Amino acid sequence: MSAQQAVGAWAQAQAEYGQRRILANVAPFADDRAALAGAVCASPSRAHPDYYYVWTRDAALVMGEVLEWLDAAPNSTRRHALEQVLDDYVAFTRHVQGLRGLAYGLGEAKFHVDGSPFRASWCNPQHDGPAIRALTLARYARHLARRARDTTATVAAITRDLDHEARGRRFYTLLAQHRAQRYADAAAAIAAEMLPRFWDAGRGYIVATLDHAGGIGTKRSNLDVQVLLAVLHHGADHQLDAPEVADTVLALLRAFEPVYAINQVVRTDVLGQSVPIGVAVGRYPEDVYNGDGSSVGNPWSLATSAIAEYHYRHALQYLAAGRVHVHAGLAQLVLWTQSFHASDADAKLLAAVRPGAMLRAGEREFRGLIHYLLASGDLYMARVSRHTANDHTMYEQWSRYTGYGRGAIHLTWSYAAHSSAHRRRTALVQALGL
Repeated sequence: MSAQQAVGAWAQAQAEYGQRRILANVAPFADDRAALAGAVCASPSRAHPDYYYVWTRDAALVMGEVLEWLDAAPNSTRRHALEQVLDDYVAFTRHVQGLRGLAYGLGEAKFHVDGSPFRASWCNPQHDGPAIRALTLARYARHLARRARDTTATVAAITRDLDHEARGRRFYTLLAQHRAQRYADAAAAIAAEMLPRFWDAGRGYIVATLDHAGGIGTKRSNLDVQVLLAVLHHGADHQLDAPEVADTVLALLRAFEPVYAINQVVRTDVLGQSVPIGVAVGRYPEDVYNGDGSSVGNPWSLATSAIAEYHYRHALQYLAAGRVHVHAGLAQLVLWTQSFHASDADAKLLAAVRPGAMLRAGEREFRGLIHYLLASGDLYMARVSRHTANDHTMYEQWSRYTGYGRGAIHLTWSYAAHSSAHRRRTALVQALGL
């Protein structure tokens, strides 16, 4: 078994476990009869930390991943089971949308799993939640329509979310709203604010927030993995391949490499094969949330999976286009990755990856770059493997010192992020005929 095959086999086994774990985090729960069907708990952890809540944003992203499984459902029994989960989620959404007396309306960040409002202090409002939820529900409505099923409840929920008037200047929020917004004039206004408005030429990356007021004062760099997550979750192809995004990904890797002690380890064992691994990535360099309080931040599983997915999707995009117009951001990112896994043969091929070059399908250099991007994504997939428990249990974070799991156990989003990256890797391997 080659290193590439070992990473693929582990990723497949982890994805299969992750699907079961995600569905186990969606009510009804055997140990909590008060939980409302369709509630997606962020984690079953109820103390140190208590994540036993439904975050609007997290739940919508996770249900978006569940939607992806519908097309691959091997039989009608599996499809019907997934549709029931999504129907319950629609019902839960309609319930919380109808609650009265909410301080922030549809902008509420989270709810109790029984569908009641969360009244304690939290980071409210979060205006990206309704936009992401509308996107997920719109996709489900299309699925229902194709199967000649009633879409009334789903469309009603979508309408409520799209009519939610949001304010803010966060990159993630605006990009989510841009995709979800049904009004053409608002969509055009939001689109105009994207990469050019958030690009900071002096810092050399896309900043996460404009017009900063309040919030977490430690985010001095304004460098945040949420920018990459926004592009992966809501961006168009041209945004995925934008030089500014590549520069931001590289800035994240450079910032996190020296921060975490575990990044000193550059190889690991995956199913008996020694493979190179990439940088473990966290939320933002100044993070002080340690998974159960404040001290020093740690790498996050979902953030590192996102780096893997970014590389896989780049390769898929280039394969679909049949060409690569190399920009400076891509060239620099390739150069960074060379130190982790490039062989002498790779180095010769990648000499062609220089700013301004045009690589086309059928050329040796083109195929070499696609294989290289697959191997680059595998660096971060292998990093996730190293810090995932042998029984496939995922946590929110990994200790920056030891690599062991920290924070919420069975974080639903950790499994969903891996599942998404694995799906893109599988599509890439199949496209390459490997």
